[in-house]
Amino acid sequence: MNKYGYVKVAACIPSLNVADCTFNTTHIIDNMRKAAAQGVQIIAFPELSITSYTCGDLFLQPTLLKQAEASLARIADASMEMQIVAIVGLPVVVGNAIYNCAAVVAQGEIVGLVPKCYTPNYSEFAEDRWFASGRDIDSEYLEGFAERGAYFGRDQLFELNGTRFGVEICEDVWTPAPPSTQQALSGAKIIFNLSASPEIIGKHDTLRHIVSQHSMRTHTAYVYVSSGFGESSADVVFAGNSFIAENGSILAKGKRFEIGERTIIADVDIEALQNSRIRSNTYTSDYPTPK
Repeated sequence: MNKYGYVKVAACIPSLNVADCTFNTTHIIDNMRKAAAQGVQIIAFPELSITSYTCGDLFLQPTLLKQAEASLARIADASMEMQIVAIVGLPVVVGNAIYNCAAVVAQGEIVGLVPKCYTPNYSEFAEDRWFASGRDIDSEYLEGFAERGAYFGRDQLFELNGTRFGVEICEDVWTPAPPSTQQALSGAKIIFNLSASPEIIGKHDTLRHIVSQHSMRTHTAYVYVSSGFGESSADVVFAGNSFIAENGSILAKGKRFEIGERTIIADVDIEALQNSRIRSNTYTSDYPTPK
């Protein structure tokens, strides 16, 4: 957080090839570097951005899973040269299960791995075929993961220069009790949502209202980024929705159906969010803090 009380955040939709971790990682790193040059402090990429979301049964292949882990190590190595926090998506094997995760990376380290809590298995979604839910798992440390090791678990908050932030994935925010609600009550002032939400008639407006209203209810800045044109190789279409909201107001909104990379950037006012919480007695109670 700079001396004026703002944090500069970004939502980026990079170029992507399905199941091509090398290509996807190169573009993630390039966009991290560009964002850092613009003073961005935290940047989020779409759900499963390292592998792509529409890999289907390739998620069950050890080769792809190992490539995803190696690619995260490559992103962590690249982050050593940048003053930026990156949040990227990838599948992670823990025990005998695969989890759809968001990885928080900074200064050469994998700060944490956050699993998706709610895996949709309706309409066009079939995530239960590949992924386990992270809703009820205990937090643990994965020794040696991506050549480093990383904490894995849903009950994690992260901090940048005194500002706490949390992470959830796509379907999590559509549920009656999003993980970000507890994260906000535990001190998070920025929430990042990594998504891969296909486009259907009317969904864009619904999504915009969900992001806006959830940021208002939680007195947070909410950064939402969803998959774009590179994922539209299956029987669904991805428009590349991206929003940055602050306490109910949309600060930035990305163009949909763009062929090419795009990033939206906004300065979120952390002091204003803190003042809003002071005015609300909801945040004067004691709530458990995620580990």
